[in-house]
Amino acid sequence: MEFYHLRSFVVVADTGNLTLAAKQLCSTPPAISAHIKVLEDELKTSLFTRSTKGMALTAKGELLLTKAKNTLDSAVDMVNLAVENQHEIIGNFNLSINQSVSQLKVSELIANLTENCPGVSLEINSMATGKTIEAIREGRIDGGYIYGDIPKDFSAVKIKQQKITTIAPAGIDLDAEDLPNKLGSQTWISMGGYCPFDHMLKAKLGPNIDANVKSADDGTRLELVQKGFGLSFLEEDECKGKHGIKVLPQLDFSTDLNFVIAKQRVNEPVIRAILQEIRILWNIAL
Repeated sequence: MEFYHLRSFVVVADTGNLTLAAKQLCSTPPAISAHIKVLEDELKTSLFTRSTKGMALTAKGELLLTKAKNTLDSAVDMVNLAVENQHEIIGNFNLSINQSVSQLKVSELIANLTENCPGVSLEINSMATGKTIEAIREGRIDGGYIYGDIPKDFSAVKIKQQKITTIAPAGIDLDAEDLPNKLGSQTWISMGGYCPFDHMLKAKLGPNIDANVKSADDGTRLELVQKGFGLSFLEEDECKGKHGIKVLPQLDFSTDLNFVIAKQRVNEPVIRAILQEIRILWNIAL
């Protein structure tokens, strides 16, 4: 049983409506409905009666609602007590990354946490921007790095302006003359799973790009380009010292790299600790 399932149950019970609950939880109605379904399956009981008017608690749901609220309150009290009395924050942070471990200084972050917050552990996931936003809203990820615009329900720390370039197989034969137009007829390895890179690619070369292979992982796209499967966008920093590729600057662009978390969670002890360590890591004023 996950705490975010209980949180969804409580908010749906209070609002009586999936849409209102989703807005309050910065999520989507299908995601909240899925949380309720998982909880009902696990408890082997129906919590709500569903109708066109909304969601009404069943008798068993009424009974379990009090227990759910007490459980959530106890969890918050336990975390606060640990912080106040032990002077140490204890918890796990699910982090999503959209660049390599080295480019995002993940090793340094782990070292700093080990020294400053030894009770905080990291779980690292590689995700594209859109997948990270979705996962944070659903409670599966606590925070992570994204490109581009910051959703209104998120709090962000701007890390840097990231330059993006085009990489092609080293042996590709493309004349410099009229190169941007010729790039549109090439096979591309796109990012998939919603990434601003894909939108930029279509904005620059049109919607009919030949891109049958997709990967949100930079290392995978780099290796596929090196093996001659197509062209792709990649962070300029990731191209340095790499063999088997040719860098083509004609489509270069820059985008913001941000570290984000859900606004509603900014005061949680583990979240606060991670935000502080991120600012220290990137020399951003506290």
